[in-house]
Amino acid sequence: LDWDRQVSGAPVVQSQAQAKAIQDAYDAARRAYADQNLEECVRLYDIIVQLDPESFVWYERRGQVLVDANRFADALKDFEKAESLTPANYKSVGLLANKGLAHEGLYMWRDALEDYNQAIAIGGSIGNKYPYVLNSRGNVYAALGEWGRARDDYLASATIFQESRILSSAIFAQGNAALMLTQLGDDTNALRELKAAARRGPASIDFRAAIAALEWNQGERERAASVWRDACVNIRSGQIRSNGPNYDSCGDFADKDWLLKIRRWPPRLTTLMDNFLQELAAEEREKIAS
Repeated sequence: LDWDRQVSGAPVVQSQAQAKAIQDAYDAARRAYADQNLEECVRLYDIIVQLDPESFVWYERRGQVLVDANRFADALKDFEKAESLTPANYKSVGLLANKGLAHEGLYMWRDALEDYNQAIAIGGSIGNKYPYVLNSRGNVYAALGEWGRARDDYLASATIFQESRILSSAIFAQGNAALMLTQLGDDTNALRELKAAARRGPASIDFRAAIAALEWNQGERERAASVWRDACVNIRSGQIRSNGPNYDSCGDFADKDWLLKIRRWPPRLTTLMDNFLQELAAEEREKIAS
């Protein structure tokens, strides 16, 4: 058989015909996932679960896809089922990390924090570091208003990403750490760190939007407006998947709910951004009227 992971509790089949049916469905599920056809991928894992209902690995993998599809409650059911089928001495860091994402999706911050704490502790016990999990735990600390702890996790995540040469993720984590300083009242260092991140990430509207809001608040209005216009004119926002929504586009930053809940900006910076956009629009209206 060609399953990626063979561990205690992994698939046990009754016949070669069953093994082939599972393998065929699994191969098709991987192709569907690669194409980001998430509902088709879930349907194929449904078939596998019916064929092999006592193997925890399939519930875990279907749960991972359900997280990507934003079906968080369904994902948690699969993760809980997987945990009920795992051997007593087995813990999956991947399951815990994805379970944390599902809890985040349902705004269950304390549960997500426990998941991430367990994943990080298990990784540390075997000498592994998980920068993505650290970044996710930083998001949870930010949601709980623990800005200093959030910053510490973002910085740790950025360091590991940098050491691993995963530079785009290192830059993003660095920027997240800088954003926390705005809630802690240290705008001077927040600006310094954001500008450093912006130099390393020339395609990021996010960092430049934050810089514009902070500089406007400091009275540097012409410079702030210039940074904002440059970001909106010269940077093309991206799509995570084909035909999906645009992210990190200028229009998003006018949506306070998006900034707080999706992008996870701190409340103070979100307010500064709202003030900046409203006051900039008022200035432009006055210019037109005059």
